[in-house]
Amino acid sequence: MAAQPDETSAKRTVSQRRNLFEVLFKKFNNFYEKIFSNIGKQLGHRPVIYIFISIALTGLCSLGFLRSNIINNADILFIPTDCKSVRDRDVVAKKLPLNYDDYYLHQDFDLGIYGDVIFITRNHGNIRRPNVRNELARIYNLIQHINVTYENRTYFYEDLCAKRDHRCVTEGDLFFRESFWQRLQDKELQNYLANDLYTDDDGNANFLPFIFGNSFTINFEKSTLFSKVLKLHFNLRRTTIVNGKLVNVENISRMWEQAFLEFFEHFHSVMVQTIYSVSTSIDQELEKNIMLDMMLVVVTFIVMIVVATICLSIRSTFAQSPMYLSGSGVLATMLGLVSGFGMCLLVGIPMCSLVFVTPFLVIGVGTDDMFLIYSAYRRTKSSDTTVQRLAETFRLCGSGITITSLTNVIAFLAGATTNFYGIRLFCFYTSASLAFCYFYQIMLFGSTIALYNNCINNNRHTVILCLTDHTSSTDNPKSRRRRRQHCLPLKGMFVYITKPLFTTYGQIIVCSIFVIYTIFAVYGALQMRDGMKLGHLLNDKSYAKLYYDTLDEEFDIHPLVQFIITEPIPYWRHDYIKRIRDFISQAKQLDGMDKNFEIAWFSLLGYNGYEHPLDNGTLFMDTIHGFVNLFPPFANDLIFNKTHLLTSRFYLKYAVVHYNSNDGRLVNQLYSLAEQSQLPIKVYSSLFKYYEQMYEVIPNIIQTFLIAIEAMYLATLLMIPDLKSVIIIISTMGMILTSLVAILHIWGIQASSVMMVELVMSVGFCSDFCVHIVHAFLTGTGTRKERAQQALINMGMPILCACLSSIIGVFFLGAAHSYLFRTFFKTIVAIMILGAVHALCFLPVILSVIGSHWPSHMINRIQHSDTYQMASINTNNTQTTGNLNEETLLNRDNLQRTSNTIEEEEDKDELMSTTTTTTKNII
Repeated sequence: MAAQPDETSAKRTVSQRRNLFEVLFKKFNNFYEKIFSNIGKQLGHRPVIYIFISIALTGLCSLGFLRSNIINNADILFIPTDCKSVRDRDVVAKKLPLNYDDYYLHQDFDLGIYGDVIFITRNHGNIRRPNVRNELARIYNLIQHINVTYENRTYFYEDLCAKRDHRCVTEGDLFFRESFWQRLQDKELQNYLANDLYTDDDGNANFLPFIFGNSFTINFEKSTLFSKVLKLHFNLRRTTIVNGKLVNVENISRMWEQAFLEFFEHFHSVMVQTIYSVSTSIDQELEKNIMLDMMLVVVTFIVMIVVATICLSIRSTFAQSPMYLSGSGVLATMLGLVSGFGMCLLVGIPMCSLVFVTPFLVIGVGTDDMFLIYSAYRRTKSSDTTVQRLAETFRLCGSGITITSLTNVIAFLAGATTNFYGIRLFCFYTSASLAFCYFYQIMLFGSTIALYNNCINNNRHTVILCLTDHTSSTDNPKSRRRRRQHCLPLKGMFVYITKPLFTTYGQIIVCSIFVIYTIFAVYGALQMRDGMKLGHLLNDKSYAKLYYDTLDEEFDIHPLVQFIITEPIPYWRHDYIKRIRDFISQAKQLDGMDKNFEIAWFSLLGYNGYEHPLDNGTLFMDTIHGFVNLFPPFANDLIFNKTHLLTSRFYLKYAVVHYNSNDGRLVNQLYSLAEQSQLPIKVYSSLFKYYEQMYEVIPNIIQTFLIAIEAMYLATLLMIPDLKSVIIIISTMGMILTSLVAILHIWGIQASSVMMVELVMSVGFCSDFCVHIVHAFLTGTGTRKERAQQALINMGMPILCACLSSIIGVFFLGAAHSYLFRTFFKTIVAIMILGAVHALCFLPVILSVIGSHWPSHMINRIQHSDTYQMASINTNNTQTTGNLNEETLLNRDNLQRTSNTIEEEEDKDELMSTTTTTTKNII
């Protein structure tokens, strides 16, 4: 008894050395535990009411589906919202309006409305063979007769096509012109050919690689042309003139596109393979993917119910099987999805194909919370009432699931700051679904646990509710020991497996492996390259994907670049013409531009300002009028009135397309060059929007990462107010993300807008498991090693079950036909494995070495062990004196009252058994 003042004084001295973060953590943690304990009490008192509230709230949010709006326009979804080329397109369309009766494809301000078909000979023979030419002519004639009916009028291709000289403009139709083949046979073709540009008698140029592909060759001496490919491009119009009025016929042209698709869907030729597409193919195929997505979602939910039931029910008796618990946990996730989607639709946020990835994410997070709540429930005293067990359950796990859910929601809200509208929609829907899933896991799953516990307390069968379970009893150690085995399976294996990790040699080995692993991860991440093709957005079995893949394989894309002088300038002055020529010269010198290609009206005009120094523009305008009459193709490039040339246009060409950020970098260089030229000039191409998108991907990923990590840092610090622990969590997140990028690179996945969706998702997921370990480490007692090992033992199985269930949940996506789904599957598998490895291997060892260690950890340990020491002393005294005194019995009763968890009950039972055995021997 004399030692007690010294011990109390020592504890007081230790408590005075507490640092700020220790005090903050204790206060915040006690505050959160009190809140969640009260929530658990409310759920235990009124479980049915909270189940009803969850279902009613879901029904209310479901009203949003009545005003559902789905966007599948790839340009809107995957092009940056601040894309300069999209803004410039409106300027070009206004300054240089299209004339569909004098149409040139290279002058179109957009890709237009069209039907494309690529013919490839079945045996890869020459497409010029007479039988093949006859077959192609037959097909070409059938296409001309494709028709649609609108307002009792039938429209053929000839009625809707863009025209020039009163003839339909079909790129590639020179294949059916006898004059072309006759000139080849007469060895005169070279007179009409320059740089692969064939100019017919009408003065119109045809770029032969655009028609015959990369494989075509011409032998002028033998008068032969070889190619296995022919591409036809049928141009349709948006407007037409009827009775002197401009009439919009875009809807009718779209109808003809669909008829074009239906024709080739049912067409087959024994001589040629037909590969086709229309201007809206990508949008239509994205919409078709939604039905496939919904089927996968249904299958995934069914699989998750089975997996969760197995994980929760292993080693439990059938009479106390938590079968309905697993179903309610998955149901809570499903209701969270419905509520999240419905709420977004209610506030007017449209859906897109990307949001159908959300269910697979929410399933992973929902099952993670479910396993943590159930694990905490199994750690409570089985002899307590339902209200007490629910209060203790949420006291143990409330902060953990709140931190992970909060950081996930913040990560996706940070992703909503991106310039990609589709990714922004995805982030809105996912963050809303995660928030509802969090609330439903507490209200619905927590209430179901209360009902489950009531069944056990009332000796009712938990599967067949009308039966009575005669085997359950809560009054003896054997029954408690049996129910301890009902917690998450194989938890005890962590006691044996984790011991080697925390030895000195184990720590050295793990740290050495971590350093080597870090070096390789950083090196692999630095090798990541960017790039994406349009076919990656489509299903593998899609006709449009086959078209784009064939287009990339058989044709080289060399897009023309339009340079538009948007304001009147004194073209007749030599210094202005010199500025324009210097600008062209500088543009051609840029890496990626064709140095030999140029279509410029002033190069053909022959007007020299030095020869007319006194000209005030009158002579120049007379020259322009004569030039347009002589060269009609330039009529749409020169907009003028009687006195001024209002707008003009000339063209250069890309030399090569890389399908990555290099294309976007060249676009920015051209923009910068135009700004420095001191000319009112705009640089434009209909493909610039895709190149700018590629260029913006990596900066947007970095921006999103920085915003998300900073926001998650603040949120984690709010829930775990310990700077060292938060820095360890953020550093671990960075390491996991770096490793993920390296693995994706090894799998051949390039940085793109598709990958950006997955990386934004990974920012939230990579912190989940680590937060649970750190929080358990901080709330434990003992030395660093003891707390790290205990955190691993307590959280190991919930983390493994959540990891396994998430991987199984996306398992079916691994065999999907969509590039988006396959990369999503790889990302989920990688992030789950990396997160589990870091949380269960690297992080505990790091915490055991440098984790926060406060005086209160040791004080709590002393207080925690005092009861057991007193019981042992009293037992020894009893053995020594041979007398069973009242103090021994009192300590035994106190020991029974002070156990808080099932793990403590196990220690208590062993100690009680020893005490009882000794007492019996003495008696």
